[in-house]
Amino acid sequence: MHSKRLAVVEVANNFLSCQAKEDIKEGSFLTDLWGRVSEKATRYTVKVGKNKHVDPEGMIRYMNHSCDSKTKFIYKKRKDVHPILADDQNVFWYMVAARDIKRGEDITFDYNVTEYEVAERFRCNCGAVKCLGEIKGFKFLTPEQQKLREKELSPILSELWR
Repeated sequence: MHSKRLAVVEVANNFLSCQAKEDIKEGSFLTDLWGRVSEKATRYTVKVGKNKHVDPEGMIRYMNHSCDSKTKFIYKKRKDVHPILADDQNVFWYMVAARDIKRGEDITFDYNVTEYEVAERFRCNCGAVKCLGEIKGFKFLTPEQQKLREKELSPILSELWR
């Protein structure tokens, strides 16, 4: 359900991050988004529908936010994937590298493309040139910031934005 080129690493005291174990080319498969579905959003869930949030299993749970994402979601299931999941788990989307990723780099995504409003706001420390500073969710972005993310939006965020 995820690439063998990913690892969870402790990057600070009790702070885990998903990193590349080796160089990864743009477009390479990274992981599926799967897990239990809930109506309640938490700091770890990913919004996949109206009042529908998946509590991710696997590597996505350890992928931190960056305003300059290294990944992108493909908003459909991969073909010919037959994972063994618990009855209350589902596979939703999958993730690929949005650019070449070097060995040791954190694997990140922009939470603003999946979260209309995050469950817990937080200060961003990504260091990107266009870092937003505080992450609150897509609905709090300026119209210009929203437009920049338009092509990467999840289906539910596209629907809510319209």
